[in-house]
Amino acid sequence: MLLAGGLMVEPQAGIGHLCGFAAAHISDAERAAARRSAVAKQLTSARAALLSLGRANAAAGDALAAWKAQWAAALSQARLTGDTGTDPHAEAAVDIVMAIQDKLEKAREVRRARIDTMRADLDAFAQDTRRIAAELDANLLGHNADEISAELSRRLATALTAQADAERIERELHRAQTEARQALEAVQSVHATLQPLLERALVRTPQELEPLIARSDRARVLADAIARDRLALVSGGDGLALEALFEELVRADVPAAQAALSAVMTELQESVDAQSMLSTELAAARQRLATISGSANAAIAEAKRQEALAQMADTSERYVKVATAARLLRWAIDRYRDRKQGPMLARASAIFAQLTLGGFHKLTVDYDKQPLALSALRSGGTAVEIPGMSEGTRDQLYLALRLAALELHLEQTDALPFIADDLFVNFDNARAKAGLQALADLSQRTQVIFLSHHEHLVPMVREVFGSGVNVVTLH
Repeated sequence: MLLAGGLMVEPQAGIGHLCGFAAAHISDAERAAARRSAVAKQLTSARAALLSLGRANAAAGDALAAWKAQWAAALSQARLTGDTGTDPHAEAAVDIVMAIQDKLEKAREVRRARIDTMRADLDAFAQDTRRIAAELDANLLGHNADEISAELSRRLATALTAQADAERIERELHRAQTEARQALEAVQSVHATLQPLLERALVRTPQELEPLIARSDRARVLADAIARDRLALVSGGDGLALEALFEELVRADVPAAQAALSAVMTELQESVDAQSMLSTELAAARQRLATISGSANAAIAEAKRQEALAQMADTSERYVKVATAARLLRWAIDRYRDRKQGPMLARASAIFAQLTLGGFHKLTVDYDKQPLALSALRSGGTAVEIPGMSEGTRDQLYLALRLAALELHLEQTDALPFIADDLFVNFDNARAKAGLQALADLSQRTQVIFLSHHEHLVPMVREVFGSGVNVVTLH
């Protein structure tokens, strides 16, 4: 059978080999049959596709003919001639048309992407504007969106300005209320302060207190004037108290002494003037005598010279008397001032001697200098003026003068506290202790408040003041 089927096999092959060969042949036949079937199907599809392509080709030919007719019409309309496939003018025209179409497409895209969006936004803005106008003022609905927007913007600016003014006015109102509240508190405080005065003055309102205040001010002015006049009187009386001045006025003839001193000074000046005049006349006489040179007038000139000498001798004697009287009167006045020096200068001398531990024992005033000069006398009698003192000695001098003036003041008015702030910066320990002793003496008359940041003075203060001192430490 295999040979009948056209297969080449060996006649001597066994049955197994033949069966395998037959199976392979059957498998090849089945694959060939499958390929044949697939090719048949492909052939059927290709024939159908060929038929469809033929119809499409015919339609394309018809479309190409129609397009050529339209193209020819378009060329004719565009006034283009020649072969449509090779004419460069036609190709250029086509390129231009395509560029125009591209531009138009881009313009349409811009319109869709931007202009339409903007128009939509404008429409939304117009709707919002009308909605706001309907809520705020219905009379604005008769206007367009731009007018409504402009009117609303103007109103908004006005409202913002009004709001700023309102906030400013509110701040000013708050400040005014604060000031009014503070003023009210101040008035209440003043009323609380005035209440004890009203009770002491036996009145009920501040208006009733005004004439009493005026009377008090007037009394205070008069008291100050009396104190000034009293001080001027004491100072003008070489520092004596009023009682001593009255006694001196009763016993001494002060106007006569002043008149005598004035007369002596006048005579002294007249003597000096006369001496000058006679000296001038003597010089002139000697010159005339030299010109005479032994003539008959020499005797007359000699007589005049002798007369001038006699007048000069008389004037010189008178000058000596007047000068001696002036010196004696000046010595008497200085002695009187030294013996009757004012209580302030005497007290200041005592305090200064205490502060300097006896280094100086007295203060004097040089009345011949203008302005008057204050000097301090050492224990050996040497006078030292203020510029010649050390800084510490000057501080002690000023403290002595201040304490003496304060004690004199306390004799004539009410006592007020005395506040001392670091008086002993330039004092050593010994003189600082002497200064504290002077303050302790003052504390017998008025309250003394001593301020210092030197802690080493505290034990010294307790030693000088004793148990009566009140030490307060501030941190």
